[in-house]
Amino acid sequence: MQPHPFFKDRLIPSAHKLGQFELRALSVSDLDRDYSAVMESAAEIKAANPYSTWPEGLTRERNLIDLAWHQREFEMRRSFAWVIEDLAGTYLGCVYVYPSLTGERSADVRWWWRIGQNADQAAFRSLLHEWLGTSVWPPLSYHLQA
Repeated sequence: MQPHPFFKDRLIPSAHKLGQFELRALSVSDLDRDYSAVMESAAEIKAANPYSTWPEGLTRERNLIDLAWHQREFEMRRSFAWVIEDLAGTYLGCVYVYPSLTGERSADVRWWWRIGQNADQAAFRSLLHEWLGTSVWPPLSYHLQA
């Protein structure tokens, strides 16, 4: 598997601080916390993205496969997924960057929040947008969708 062409010469950080948020690359070691957060927040995740069936029918085993895929994609620089935590390490949700597979100079950026967390979502969006405009990232059009 080759890196995505726009990311082949870039090392996207597996951990990054965004103001009061910490991003850490999503991996199989997050299985218990991730599955719990997804299942608690399933209705809100689905409502935020009615065109997707995820996480409908998600099992713990299927989530492990998804996490392994996200981990491998990150390692190969094809797409990127992080756990969003606060500075105390509370699991707030996840954020994903999916570069276009059709050759367009764009990437979809999506995230979801764990139900019951009082994170400053507007601040997160602003900080994420600012970070995506830095030299760490290739100059693409990033479409942010919460």
